[in-house]
Amino acid sequence: MSETQSIEIDQELARKLLIEGGTLFFQNVPKKTIFGIDTKTWNTGEKFKGIKMIPPGLHFIHYSATNKYDDVVPRAGFMYNFKKSEFLVKKWNLETEDISNEVIPECEVERLKSNLLNLDPYLGVYPFDVFIKWKNLTEYITDELVARLVPLSGQIRSALELSACEKPEVSKRRSRPSTAEEKEDDLLPHLQAKPGTELRFTPFPSKDYPDGATPAEITKHMMDPTYSLETMLSTYNKYTLINYDL
Repeated sequence: MSETQSIEIDQELARKLLIEGGTLFFQNVPKKTIFGIDTKTWNTGEKFKGIKMIPPGLHFIHYSATNKYDDVVPRAGFMYNFKKSEFLVKKWNLETEDISNEVIPECEVERLKSNLLNLDPYLGVYPFDVFIKWKNLTEYITDELVARLVPLSGQIRSALELSACEKPEVSKRRSRPSTAEEKEDDLLPHLQAKPGTELRFTPFPSKDYPDGATPAEITKHMMDPTYSLETMLSTYNKYTLINYDL
């Protein structure tokens, strides 16, 4: 495809998204915050208040706070499926240096939306150069699948939030002296993800073979993980299965 053709397609897409594109209005985001949508990131300026002309569909909004020494905290973000011409409002919490959990009243959303013309200079344009790549990555992901996998908190974090907890009791004593590595592990605190912050991946089956399998069948299933894969897929209901046109 020639450069001229690419520009024409971008212009056509831009005209369409002026009408059908979504808008993210993000209040109180500090200067130099690392902000991004999908696979693109920027450092925000003083006037930044969000993104406009977002193509309808699933997107990943992500951000990392920075301090006066330009230290960056681990990235966090959320998935959101923008509808045509949708206007989404979020606020930044300056105390926690994170997105606010505050529910924005509908009247405030409508007030901001009605003032969109004056807000336009403060809104960045969705990065068209990543749109095709992002669409190819996400076109088979349904809202139901996202709801099943994302943390209950709604926030996806690059660094898992951990908290110390009591170690599980050992059911039986070791029949041999502990190794140096095991002794070190015994001294370390037992950490687990804070409830609601972990990604909810589909768990692997507890066994790689069916009940009643013979030794030969167990060996076969250990070499061929088809049984484990089919067991995992069976946990999906008809609403979360992804249908491919083959």
